[in-house]
Amino acid sequence: MTMTNRTLAMLAMAAPLLAGATRVTVLHTNDTHAHVDDAVVAFSTIAAEKARIKASGENVILADAGDYVQGTALGGYDSGKSVIDIMGAAGYDVATLGNHEFDYGIAAMFSNVGRAKFRTTSCNFVSRKSADAAGALVFPPYVVVTSGTARVAFVGVTTPTTLVSAKPSTFLDPTGKWRAYDFIAGEHGEELYAAVQKAVNEAAAHADYTVVLGHMGISPECAGFRSIDVIEHTTNFVAFIDGHSHSEYTGSRVRNAAGKDVILTQSGSYLGVLGFLTFEDGRCVAAGTVFSRGEQDDKVVRLEKDLAAAVERQLGVCIASAPSAICSYVPGTTTRLARSEGCGAGDFAADASWWYANEKAGLNCDFACMNGGNVRADIPAGKVTLKTLRTVQPFAGDIGVVEANGRQVLEALEFGAQVSGEGEFGGFLQVAGLKYSIDTSVKSSVRTDATGAWVSGPSNGVYRVKDVRVYDRKAGVFVPLDPNAVYRMAGNAFTLVEGGDGFAMFRSAKVVENAMVVDYMALADYAKAFGKAAGDEVPRLASALSPLARLANYPISYEKPRGSGRISLSDRR
Repeated sequence: MTMTNRTLAMLAMAAPLLAGATRVTVLHTNDTHAHVDDAVVAFSTIAAEKARIKASGENVILADAGDYVQGTALGGYDSGKSVIDIMGAAGYDVATLGNHEFDYGIAAMFSNVGRAKFRTTSCNFVSRKSADAAGALVFPPYVVVTSGTARVAFVGVTTPTTLVSAKPSTFLDPTGKWRAYDFIAGEHGEELYAAVQKAVNEAAAHADYTVVLGHMGISPECAGFRSIDVIEHTTNFVAFIDGHSHSEYTGSRVRNAAGKDVILTQSGSYLGVLGFLTFEDGRCVAAGTVFSRGEQDDKVVRLEKDLAAAVERQLGVCIASAPSAICSYVPGTTTRLARSEGCGAGDFAADASWWYANEKAGLNCDFACMNGGNVRADIPAGKVTLKTLRTVQPFAGDIGVVEANGRQVLEALEFGAQVSGEGEFGGFLQVAGLKYSIDTSVKSSVRTDATGAWVSGPSNGVYRVKDVRVYDRKAGVFVPLDPNAVYRMAGNAFTLVEGGDGFAMFRSAKVVENAMVVDYMALADYAKAFGKAAGDEVPRLASALSPLARLANYPISYEKPRGSGRISLSDRR
């Protein structure tokens, strides 16, 4: 990929409207994740920018590449309904489905799509009436949006890894025996490419420009199903607006199957930036990000404030205080520690599940694991409310308990660590009552299926994960994991019970408890169990005041960005 000069691209946005009725600017977002009240570029700002461009006489369209209803307490407040309404008021014209559009269940997804004022497209999401039936498309494979006399066709496509990154049970028929909803994929992406090509060819006959609007990303673990893979195996469209990997690349150029350049763009995440593409004379003539002019649409501002106020009333009660931030990110960056190595917030979340399972539920768990994709924000220093904790774990997923043998536990840790030291993976496991190291000099050879789900351990027999140790609560020391012993473990039911993020090694594990407590409420109960320092009105989230601090030799360092040292990365070359 070759990056376009970003400064020049942004300046191009200010160019006057040129002659030619088909000149059109497409504003685009992705992975906004319900960041309504804390975004750099608010929906109200986007609405004002679209109106400004339209008032200047230029054709303009607003599109989103998925993951918009879930990610903060404001999205979870009413399963995304208010976010959908805000996007409609902001003037969105079209969107595709991200994997997180399914987080509230299949019925909520359909309800949100039906509620939206913008249109939804997906050329690879299908439904089946029986186990052996061919899949039928659920939504239009493309949508043509007209602005002035310019017609832009958007071909929607969603990553097939949604089958493991959303609750796998979401897509099953009521009996749970077969997949009622699916994503066209193919083992190596060949069926996906064919579906995109078919939709593109049909769309091109009805539009001046054809654009793929995809929730695909460029992450290495999604190889075969990435935006760059789709472009390299298809033809006949001028640009690909991407999402999913939370990347920011503006006007990259990728060669398609015919050797021609296609513009690939993605606007980061959480409404940090607003992207744009400008098309004229059959090609993309400008790409970049829009400068904020400080203007906002009053109607959208009111909707944003109303939703924030409603959530504050519901979740704004102070339950604890944090003397310093408990981090899931590298401070001051967008690097998500929780998905690649140990971190303070990952320790805290895993400890909360372990503590709850033992102290509140009395289930005598040996340890707990928490997938890094379910640790989505820092706990900022200062007042800690339910809203704070719902933002850390916005899915409102269940904490479950299973019994698994040591071999399964090792396979899970190895699967979660497959890209550590190289990239991020939502299935990376934060731990409580466990310690392990990752040798990053060992290239992962974990075997997975087409959707990224675990099939078996390393094909060469060499594990990246080393020296796995379990905390012995009676002796107060860590002892080696026994591959033949049966352990009781707590964690996100999405991972342990559902097999989400691809954790298929637990399919044979005995389910002790499917829904012990909602995740952010486990965080809240754990926070309330911390001690108070002199003068405190509420518990203080200091490591020394943790209810687990009484355990001998148990490492707790929530104040450190990289946590308590339970997970170590090393290069043994």
